[in-house]
Amino acid sequence: MHIRSLCVVICLFSVPLQAAVFDPGPKPPYAAAILLEAESGTVLFAHHPDRQRSPASTQKLMLQLVVLELVKAGKVSLDDKVRISRRAARTNGSQVYLKKGEVFTLRELMEAAAIASANDACVAIAEHVSGSTASFVRRMNERAQSLGMHDTRVVNVHGLDNTPPGKGNLSTAHDLSKIARELLAHHPEVLQWSSTRRKPFRNGKFTLRATNKLLGRFQGLDGLKTGYTRRAGSCLVSTAMRRDMRLISVILGAPSTSVRNRETRRLLTWGFDNFSRVPIVETGELMGKVVLNWGIEPEVRVLAQDTVVAVLTPEQKKQLVRHLDLPEEFTAPVAAGTELGKLRVSLGDSLLAVVPIHAEKSIGRMGLWDKLMTYF
Repeated sequence: MHIRSLCVVICLFSVPLQAAVFDPGPKPPYAAAILLEAESGTVLFAHHPDRQRSPASTQKLMLQLVVLELVKAGKVSLDDKVRISRRAARTNGSQVYLKKGEVFTLRELMEAAAIASANDACVAIAEHVSGSTASFVRRMNERAQSLGMHDTRVVNVHGLDNTPPGKGNLSTAHDLSKIARELLAHHPEVLQWSSTRRKPFRNGKFTLRATNKLLGRFQGLDGLKTGYTRRAGSCLVSTAMRRDMRLISVILGAPSTSVRNRETRRLLTWGFDNFSRVPIVETGELMGKVVLNWGIEPEVRVLAQDTVVAVLTPEQKKQLVRHLDLPEEFTAPVAAGTELGKLRVSLGDSLLAVVPIHAEKSIGRMGLWDKLMTYF
């Protein structure tokens, strides 16, 4: 079978590839940061993304993930009744002032942890789900490792820095973005909590107030989690959706809430202004025709088997290169869906996708009489 190569150049590379570059300034006002597109994980900007830092309350995202996975598996229910222990009631830091013996649903406590960053609610959740905070911490560490978060260490369920330096919670901007992606992909219901600015609690006697002050002040922003301790500085894992693209940003170690919010705005705005999701090939897209040797039809149309979307700047979109490998001819019969070649899509030296190309329909082989008739 002879192969011919058809190279379709969308834009000739007469100039170097131009990618958008975010300018964080001569000295970024944070210790670490990352910006990525949520579905593909394409990193658009990073500053010390693997630098270990205290995550403060952004660590509560891991608590949310562990609990929601157990809910999905049917091992716990958000309607479970949770009785508050003495230990939970005595938890310091951000809280909803739980009292020993009070009873709440697991859903109410999850809302308190997600919206108001309540540490006492986190302890109550952990005790209910795993029997003890120590057991729940083990679950959090195990889940972190399974997500490839090898620079993360969890020592408590809420993110408080109540341990000596060097023995506390640790994570990175990159690792926190992995939790965010996992939550958004498989448990998008977290956005109902993280986008809530106020909600009654304890039968309306208390109001949960969102710690994320960007809610309602940045178009499309609907999550995810704030954090602050002296050791950690001001931290924020954010996500926003505009058009058909969702971005995730992580800022760790900013000097203040205002700086953290300002830099989150800058990162997300830059991402939305410079990038978009581009379908570089779509399922069913016609790729050409292949001649059939002894087919009852002379040729078969071939189609792309997959849809591939890339996150690109307008300039990068112009510079995509398509390289199509198809056989010179194919001996009949051919069945619908038979792979007959591949489409390779590149951007400069980067191979973005390899897409199988398949036959649109089944075409049979000529019989003996049909073959004889071709000679007359």
